[in-house]
Amino acid sequence: MKLRNLLLAGTAAAMMTGVPAQASIVDNPSFRVLGLVIVWGADSYGDGTTAAAPIVSDFVVNTDPGNADADLIAGDVHTVVTGSLAPTIDSIAGSGNGASFNVTGATSGGGSTDSNSDGFLDATDTFGAFGLDATTDVGVEGMVHESSFYVASNRSFNIDATATPVGTPDFALSDIGYSLGVTVTDTDGSLTFGGQAQDPTGSFGTATDLAGLAAAPTVFTGAQRTAATPGTIVGQSVRFDATYTLGGTQGYDLSMGDGEIEVDVEYTIYMP
Repeated sequence: MKLRNLLLAGTAAAMMTGVPAQASIVDNPSFRVLGLVIVWGADSYGDGTTAAAPIVSDFVVNTDPGNADADLIAGDVHTVVTGSLAPTIDSIAGSGNGASFNVTGATSGGGSTDSNSDGFLDATDTFGAFGLDATTDVGVEGMVHESSFYVASNRSFNIDATATPVGTPDFALSDIGYSLGVTVTDTDGSLTFGGQAQDPTGSFGTATDLAGLAAAPTVFTGAQRTAATPGTIVGQSVRFDATYTLGGTQGYDLSMGDGEIEVDVEYTIYMP
């Protein structure tokens, strides 16, 4: 009896030691990348006669529904300089300088002299006599305001714009022509952008003047991210170029009279 029990115990031990040891673990790596849009610009234009860089005044980014939008620049001051950027300004409202007139369709003469080549009408500038015919008209130089801002993103995004007059202007929002375009790669000053970027494609809005933004505030609807290949923020950025023109596509006309207008245009960049 004892011998049998010992044999059974030995058999059980042999069976147990004959099974290799086993263990298991579960590894579960998980990543989540949210949409990211980086917006950057340049410094202010100083006194209006010289410009160190393209201008942008403020950015407002749309956050989650139900939360307040994020104002990226407290107090609506100008953004910091990134690199050395080239100016894109032809004239600046409220700078204290008038614009230079020129004559088109004159039979003779009509040339004006910009004595210091600043694009503005100064006391030392001259205006020559000109001959009239049925097509002679007065044009105004320097009634175009251009500004730019840069966007780098890892997904598609939209841009909305709203226009608000400052004070009591002499002209209406409908008198200011508006267009927005995109430049994928270029060199501004010493800074080259867009080397690792792609066109965000999509479509631009239908507003052709600032009054039209009230009915059609979406000025850009993107279809893809700007970042195309690995690179830096500047390399993955594209430049958006806004153009504002007094008198719209036709330019200023004498029938519009004289006066001033200053407008705050607020851009909201968001991911739908």
